Amino acid sequence: MKKLILLTVCVASPLAMPALAQTGRYDTMTMEQKIAAGAGYHDESAAVIEPFRILGNIYYVGAADVSSYLITTPEGHFLVDSGVNEMPVGIRANVEKLGFRIEDVRILLSSHAHFDHVQGHAVLQRMTGAQVMALDADADALEAGKDLSPLGFEGWEPVKVDRRLQDGESITLGSTTMTPTWVPGHTPGCTTWSLDTEDDGQVMNVAIFGCNGPNAGVQITNNPRFPDLAEQTLFGFDNLARLDPDIYLTGHPEGPFESIEHLMRVQMRPHPLLQQQLWSEMIAERRAAMEQRIAEESR
Repeated sequence: MKKLILLTVCVASPLAMPALAQTGRYDTMTMEQKIAAGAGYHDESAAVIEPFRILGNIYYVGAADVSSYLITTPEGHFLVDSGVNEMPVGIRANVEKLGFRIEDVRILLSSHAHFDHVQGHAVLQRMTGAQVMALDADADALEAGKDLSPLGFEGWEPVKVDRRLQDGESITLGSTTMTPTWVPGHTPGCTTWSLDTEDDGQVMNVAIFGCNGPNAGVQITNNPRFPDLAEQTLFGFDNLARLDPDIYLTGHPEGPFESIEHLMRVQMRPHPLLQQQLWSEMIAERRAAMEQRIAEESR
């Protein structure tokens, strides 16, 4: 089978760049400056778009630049990422537009504990009664309502984590199994979720790609809050290299190959996002770029 790759990168939004440029590093910014830098995620980026099926039992129910994925099963559904505060009502409407019930969301997951991916968790948990599950290293942040990552950005309403997961500890609803891969660095418990889905008579492995290293502007080497951040980040890349997905999705559909306009064409076959680059090659390239960044900081 050809590898189907949706190319994008989990980075700080361009909306955050002006404030970052003024200060040089996120770790030198005040919380007020950080909130101002991320304000774009609370306006047009938070407006949900029309929902659509991506492939198999995977649907897009999020916003133009902040993802939320619904994975459906006859026994209930998974929801991956809840977006910012402004998104839960729109996510509920999108789930219902697709013909599903928001109350049938049984498990609420996250790619990582940054505000633009988990700020809506508490509201959606109340809407659905779903169990919140997360890798143990991000569960503390979810329950504290604080960004405990190197970014140290704005927080969210605390939400109880019903089940703390370990690297590779799968969870199943119906015939769908979601498996977390631990990718520390962006956040302590950053997660890539993997599942198999049947589409057009083929079973494909899909990865919901959480992130690949600390945000630009975050100090990696000699970070006073995370002394082993460089080692953790490279471990995350090693863990990603063990995967071999046919296709992957990300938390910010902002890249040239994963624009919303392209994703909305996914009912076409062959898949319009077909790419030839293998996952292993892509991960190796990004790991090399991160190693260069770490080396430059160490000079």
